[in-house]
Amino acid sequence: MHLSLSGDRNVARRILAWVIGIAVIWASVFYLWTSLVAIANFAFRYPAFDQFRIYPGDLGLPFPQSAIQLENGHRPVLPTLVRLAEARWFHADQLLQVAAGTLSALMVLALVALTLLRERAMPMSRRLAATFLAVLALFWLGNARMLMHGAESMHVYFTMLGTTLAVLSVDNARRSHPILWLSFAGLSCAAATFSFGTGMASFGAAIAAALIVRLPLRRTVLLGSILAIVVLFYVVLLPGNTGVHNSLLFDPAQNVAALLRWLSAPWMNAWLGLADPPLIPWLQQSAGQSLTGKTLNWSARALATVWGGNWMANESLAVGAIGAIGYGVVLVHAWRNGPQLSRARLLAFGLATFAVGAAAIVCIARLQSFQVSPNQVFADRYLPWSCLFWLGLALYVWAGDSAARPWRSLLPGIAALVLALMFLPSQRSLAGWSATVSRMLDKSAVAAQLGIWDPTLFPDGADASQVDVRATLDLMKARGLSMYAEPGYALLQRGSRVSTPMRTALAGATARVDRTFENTWTHRNVAAFEGSVPRSEVLPADIVLEVVDQTGAVRGLAAFSFIDESSAPMRYDLPRKYGFDGYVLDPVNGESLRILIVDAAKNTVLDEVDLSIPAAPSPGSG
Repeated sequence: MHLSLSGDRNVARRILAWVIGIAVIWASVFYLWTSLVAIANFAFRYPAFDQFRIYPGDLGLPFPQSAIQLENGHRPVLPTLVRLAEARWFHADQLLQVAAGTLSALMVLALVALTLLRERAMPMSRRLAATFLAVLALFWLGNARMLMHGAESMHVYFTMLGTTLAVLSVDNARRSHPILWLSFAGLSCAAATFSFGTGMASFGAAIAAALIVRLPLRRTVLLGSILAIVVLFYVVLLPGNTGVHNSLLFDPAQNVAALLRWLSAPWMNAWLGLADPPLIPWLQQSAGQSLTGKTLNWSARALATVWGGNWMANESLAVGAIGAIGYGVVLVHAWRNGPQLSRARLLAFGLATFAVGAAAIVCIARLQSFQVSPNQVFADRYLPWSCLFWLGLALYVWAGDSAARPWRSLLPGIAALVLALMFLPSQRSLAGWSATVSRMLDKSAVAAQLGIWDPTLFPDGADASQVDVRATLDLMKARGLSMYAEPGYALLQRGSRVSTPMRTALAGATARVDRTFENTWTHRNVAAFEGSVPRSEVLPADIVLEVVDQTGAVRGLAAFSFIDESSAPMRYDLPRKYGFDGYVLDPVNGESLRILIVDAAKNTVLDEVDLSIPAAPSPGSG
C-alpha cells in the first residue's frame, strides 16, 4: 500500500511538472513574441527624445570626431558608428539601429538560454523557469523605451552583450587558452564601455569572475591592463574629458540610498508603484482594467499603508536592501565555492555584479538629478540594468544544487508563472505606450516635412530643446535624410499644384480635424487632422497622402501612423496601418478639401478622402 501511494505521488508530480513546464514554455514564447511583434510594429522610425540633441554632432562634425564625441557623459562610439553608417547608406531611417539593438538583445538571450539549457545538473524544470526569467528580464516591455528607440537599444544591448561575452570568456579561460580568452574578455569589456558609460562596470564583472574562479593573478592582470588603457582613452585622451569629470558627485550616504532605490525599479514599475499616489498614473489606470491588474493595485495599496506617507521612498529602499543583502550572500557563496562554480552560476554572478557596478556608476554620475527629481531613479532608461540584477540573483539560486526534495523542484516553475502574471498588466499597457509614441513620431515626421513646430510632439526640455530639434531637422533636410528622404516630401517639393479630376470619395474612409494652432516657426495657422481607410482597401507600399484644395493646390500632407484605434495594442501579428494623421496649412473655416491617396512609385492617384475644415475650428495648444 505504501509503495502504491508513493508511486501515485511520483506520477502526479511528474504530470504536474509537465503541465508547469509547458505553461512556462508558453509564457516564455508569449513574452518574447509579443515584444518582438511590438518592436516590428512600433519601433521608432524617426528621431526621438535626445536624438535631436545628438544628431547635430553626428551630422555636423567631420569623421572621426563625430564618432568619438562625448554624449551626456558617455562615449557610445560603437552605436555612433552604426548611426553614422545608417545616415550614410540608409537615409537615417532608424531601422539599422533598431535591428542592431534587437539582434544584440536576442544574442544575449541566446547565450544565457544556451548556458542554462546545457547545465545538465539542473532539473529541466529549473532550466525552463530560468530561461523564462531571461526572456522577462530582457524583453519585458517595461523596457519599451530601450527596445523601441534604436539609439538607446544599441546603448543597452551592445553593453549587455559585451558583458555576457566577457564573463563567459572568463569561464572558458579557466579551462584552456587563458591568455586568448582573457584577451577576448577584455576586448568585450572595452566594446561594452564604448557602447555606453555603464559598460565600464563590465570590467568589474569580468575581473570579479576571474578572482572568484581563482585564475592566477598574473593572468587577471591582463584584464586590468586593458581596463587601464580604456580608462586612459575614455577619461583623458579623447575630447570632452572635462564633461566626464564634471558629471560625478560623491556623497556616500546619498549614493548608496539612490543605488538601493535604483535596484527596486522593476518591482516599483510593475507592481509596488501602483499604490496611491502612483509612480505612473496612466499605468495604474490601464493596469486596473484586468483582474490581475486590480489585484496588483489592491496589494500595492495595502503594502504602501505599512510605510506611511513617504511609502515610495521607504518601500523602494527596503526592496533594494533585500536585493543588496541577496547579492552579498551570493558574493560570499561564490567566493567560497569559486573553483567549483558551474558556468551558469558564474554567468549569473557576473551579470549581477555588472548590474551593481552599473548602479554605482549611475548613482554617482546622476545623483544630482535624482536629488532634484527622486522618482527619476525608477525611470525606464535605467530599468534594463536593474532587471539584469534580479535576473543574476535568481539564476544563481536556481542554478544551485539539484539535490532537493522532488516536490520542491516544482517551485521555480510556479514562481515563473506567478511572475508571468504579475508582469502581464504592464506588458499590455506598455505595448500601448509604444503604439502611442510611435504614432506621435510618425505624425512629427509629417510636421517636419511641412515645416511645422507642433509642441505636442517635439521635445523641448531635458532630452532636447527646440533649438536642438530645429538644428537636427535643418541638417537632415539639407542632406535628404529621414522624413526628408520619403516620397511624400519629394512630391511636396516637386510642385504646389496637382492636376487630378474630382472623384467619388472612398467608401468607409473618414477624416476629421481635431485641433488648430499657430505654427510659431512660420506664424501660419495649421489644422491637425486624423482619419482612416477601410481595412479591406489594398494599398501599395509607397503610399503618400496629399491634401489639396478645390483648385488643386497642395495644402498639406498625412501619413499612415496607427493600426486601428479599437485594436488591442499588444499584438501577435504585423498588420498594416490604416489610420493616418496629417496637417493642413492655412485652413479656412468651412473649407472642403481632398486627401489624395497617391501611389508614389507610379505617381498616380488611387482614391481620395473628403476633409472638411469646421466652421468654428477648435482651439489648439500652440
